[in-house]
Amino acid sequence: MLFERNGSRPTIDPAAHVAASASLVGAVTIGPGCYVDHNVVVESSGPSVTLDNDVVVFAGSVVRSLGGSSRPASPVTIGAGSLIAPQCTLSGCRIGSNCYVATGVIVLQGAVVGDGCRLGVGAIVHAGTLLPELARVGMRHVAVPDGDGFVSTADIERARELLASADFFDRAFATSAADQAALHRDVIGKLLAEVRGWEDGAVT
Repeated sequence: MLFERNGSRPTIDPAAHVAASASLVGAVTIGPGCYVDHNVVVESSGPSVTLDNDVVVFAGSVVRSLGGSSRPASPVTIGAGSLIAPQCTLSGCRIGSNCYVATGVIVLQGAVVGDGCRLGVGAIVHAGTLLPELARVGMRHVAVPDGDGFVSTADIERARELLASADFFDRAFATSAADQAALHRDVIGKLLAEVRGWEDGAVT
């Protein structure tokens, strides 16, 4: 299904294949030779989502841009020849060309995955992490920013320590508060403002 959002509608190259049960919403561009499988959601919240040529997105994955009105804009690009395996979630990030993104991977906003990278099953590339070309993130590892580079670790506590200096809520929502309940209210208020501004309609 194709859906218009706030006047923007998906653009699909004639040489691409999009399964009937996939949903494309808003400012989405699907390049030539792409394959978008069943039950995939490719959604723009305003900022663009672009799949370059020959990208494969397998069943059940979600690819979505974020923000742009009540929080920082995070578009999505997926470079030519990259594979996104089933059940992945890509949110406001950039995936380079010829990348292998295995089943169940999560890549968060502001992350950049360089050309030729390999992300193992269940890996998480946290917000703002920059992976150079040909980098690898192991199965069920978390990649987090570390100075000018990144650390990939299966040790969640180590990842949390490294993330402590990278304020996720400030990056994702341009907000911060010491009080957790107040922080959550602010974040949810921003999200409600965003989604209440969406006007969707099926493209016929």
